[in-house]
Amino acid sequence: MFSTPSVTIWAPNDSRSMISAAPTVFAAFALAAVGGRMFSSKQIKDEGTNTSTIVSSEHSFSDDLLSTPVKKVYLFTFPRAHHVHNISPFSLKVESFLRMHNIPYEVISTFKFSPKGQIPYIRLNSKEDGTLIADSNFIIKFLSKKLGIDKVEDDILSSQEMAVAHAFTRMIEEHTTQIGFYYRYALNMEKFCTAVIPFNWFNHNSSLTLKAWLFLKFWKRIQPIGFKQKMKYVSFGRHSDEEKWTISCQDIQSISNYLGDKKYIFGDRATTLDCTLFGHFAQFLYIPLDFPQKKYIQENCINVLRYVDRFKEEYWSDWDKTV
Repeated sequence: MFSTPSVTIWAPNDSRSMISAAPTVFAAFALAAVGGRMFSSKQIKDEGTNTSTIVSSEHSFSDDLLSTPVKKVYLFTFPRAHHVHNISPFSLKVESFLRMHNIPYEVISTFKFSPKGQIPYIRLNSKEDGTLIADSNFIIKFLSKKLGIDKVEDDILSSQEMAVAHAFTRMIEEHTTQIGFYYRYALNMEKFCTAVIPFNWFNHNSSLTLKAWLFLKFWKRIQPIGFKQKMKYVSFGRHSDEEKWTISCQDIQSISNYLGDKKYIFGDRATTLDCTLFGHFAQFLYIPLDFPQKKYIQENCINVLRYVDRFKEEYWSDWDKTV
């Protein structure tokens, strides 16, 4: 999506990347011209969201909401992508969680962002006006609390393991993956799009139209600029590329060391953290790009490689049919 006076760069993340840009008005008109506009929070509300409940934080988990039966979860996310199922590790994380706990769900392919400006988001029981919850961590927290999954994990995990889960989640989402995004968006955008975006990605069930093709060309040009700008405002973004690869691989090594020879992070039973790690590691390992992190895993963390494949085999038996 694009707005004035700054340009909002679309990133498959639980957050948006903002940059100041002089040609903002041009960008907005260009998107309108090619028919590839993204959707702002206001636009989503105008299309009916005001008539339903929007859960914006953990504090919005009311007793009435928690007592509402879950018949079906509608997961709103980007259309399917080659090799990695979804270009958003956060969406892959949520869908893995739904599969792991056998929660009935349906994927709704969309380019519309939630009122918080995020993808993925879910609606409960109705894809048109069901309760809307955004942010992958809030989604999982809500479903865990509602379905009693949090109590199960409380029973099987120690307080120290819960602390490890929290720390690893923050590390891989706010640090490791952001460096991975920098590699694929700022440095290898063209290769990334060629590798993962299907021919009919923008039209789902029909061939790519001229308008969609023009939008894709525009996105390929603006996304690298946006991510390079974003890197200027985070501490690790000021390091050299080689230094970025090194510190992100240190993150991976720490996870590898903790995993050891266990089946999953905390033992024989997968937990929410395993869904999170799978969603992010799959981006590095399954997308056919020469990620420095992929090379590091293949050469130094074979247990992580086997761990990711093992999770995929157990919870994504249909992976090859859906990518």
